[in-house]
Amino acid sequence: MAIRSNNDPRFTRRFLLMGLAAVGFALWSLYDGAIGYPHQRERALAHEKLHEEQEGGDPVVFRDKWHAYANERGWSTAYPGEPKSEADIMMQYVMAAIAGTIGLLLISVPIRSRGTWIEANETGITSSWGQSLRFDQVESLDKRKWRSKGIAKVTYQDGNRRRRFVLDDYKFDRYSTDAILYELEQRIGPEKITGGPPEPASDVHGGDSADLAAANQDYSG
Repeated sequence: MAIRSNNDPRFTRRFLLMGLAAVGFALWSLYDGAIGYPHQRERALAHEKLHEEQEGGDPVVFRDKWHAYANERGWSTAYPGEPKSEADIMMQYVMAAIAGTIGLLLISVPIRSRGTWIEANETGITSSWGQSLRFDQVESLDKRKWRSKGIAKVTYQDGNRRRRFVLDDYKFDRYSTDAILYELEQRIGPEKITGGPPEPASDVHGGDSADLAAANQDYSG
């Protein structure tokens, strides 16, 4: 009988939301760089030029001329502020590029993680991305981050190479990932476990492996 832990959508949903926010900011910056800032610069320069022409004159006359000038062009008659510089406009494009890149990378996390899983069977642990190990290949199990972050690192020998397999109960279903860790510990023995004690059976499934298998949609080997 095998225990499979599927990707937890609650974990990847955070990356999706952060990615969408970053892409939204990138689009906003792109709009400012292409439209918003150039338009503000045009209005502000026109306001400055008109003000220089009317310097020392009646402010009411200046206001009326500005309102007429702005209305002819469909602009707001409000004071446009200091004109945005060419550097300000270029910075918007830079921020759009950075935020857009980060946003796409964040959005790619749930896309790449969709449908992923890890599984413990009679001989070892395997995954949907092709990485696998046998229990007799395990050299150590590092649990220093298990209690705080739900991460356990398995070091194993793969031929002439030493490799690492990560169990993460934030990325994958917590209950079944905990069960996989428990199964691993039973197979390798406590002498290979570092950074924390072995998981007690009561913390995983109350000592009833049959209930554990049924509750987590276990797959028979």
